[in-house]
Amino acid sequence: MEKVACPDSPVGAPVHSERPALASLYAVAGRSVCVECGDAQTAELFRRYFAGWHVAPLADAEGVPSDATISVRAACAPPRAPAGFESFEIAGGGVCRTDGRTYLFEVGDSTVRVCGDSQTRVEVWIGDSPRARERAALARLVFNASMTAMRRCGLFELHGAGVVEPGGAGFLFVGPSGSGKSTLATQLASAGWRYLSDDSLLLYSRGEKVEARALRRAFAVTDATVAAGPLCGFQVLLTEALPFDPQKRRFEPEAVFPGAFVETCDPRAIFFPVVTGKRASRTRALSQAETMARLLRMCPWACYDRPAAQAHLDALARLARQAAGFDLFAGADLLGDAAHACRFLLSRAGGVQ
Repeated sequence: MEKVACPDSPVGAPVHSERPALASLYAVAGRSVCVECGDAQTAELFRRYFAGWHVAPLADAEGVPSDATISVRAACAPPRAPAGFESFEIAGGGVCRTDGRTYLFEVGDSTVRVCGDSQTRVEVWIGDSPRARERAALARLVFNASMTAMRRCGLFELHGAGVVEPGGAGFLFVGPSGSGKSTLATQLASAGWRYLSDDSLLLYSRGEKVEARALRRAFAVTDATVAAGPLCGFQVLLTEALPFDPQKRRFEPEAVFPGAFVETCDPRAIFFPVVTGKRASRTRALSQAETMARLLRMCPWACYDRPAAQAHLDALARLARQAAGFDLFAGADLLGDAAHACRFLLSRAGGVQ
């Protein structure tokens, strides 16, 4: 048994774990993340979910250093945070606990932890309860563990879609599920715009600017998006629902929009959409402060994950400075007509290039 010491352990005792039997290295945006697992089933769990992201396994990783390591333990009791830790309940379920140096994210009997000075090592305990082993619970745990590791590498998740208009400017659509992100991204891609993702992006600093990078490979759309027309004739390509959102079905965008994928973009406009149910759409230009406030609302980890918060906040502030922000009140005209959506968005964001 290998002893993994943790100076912030609640009872001051080392945490015991078995030495990982399997270690895999993955590359993303010039960074590398190592996943250490004690069994093949757990390693396959991460491999399967990483295969759905723009994250590349490194077959020959000998001598390649990792920027962050995810160490996974299955069916092992996780540590408990001391009573003095600050706690934040997460809307999607779970609790974050932190003292500013150590960070824990707990969902049922599963835990993700970054401990004290070891900020590049993310420890994961997979609970043994039936609920912890459900498909959706495992998917969320892998996602949260991976995003915790990526934040340690300067990569910050954003719940948003990314597209590139014909002139080369990046447009982001940022909002919760049901706000119209996937519909807009699908319509614009069908009209010839290039796409990054319909839902999940990574932000990272490049010099004084922030770039957005695609994360999830597949698009996920509702029946209403399919009925709106951009996927007419491609229904046969739609596959099973996502574990996170059973109301949506997936498709591979490369099969529908061949050659239109772009891995990164320079965001010049950010739209925060809301589906109004009205006929006509409208926008409202936002100040830099308003744009930052809306980004913070969609990036709670910038507050919850205190050890990584400053770098996360800096990235969001840079994004708010470089991209024009707009509230987008999306009506039936915008969500049912791809050509009109192109004209409307370009006219509202005129001059962002």
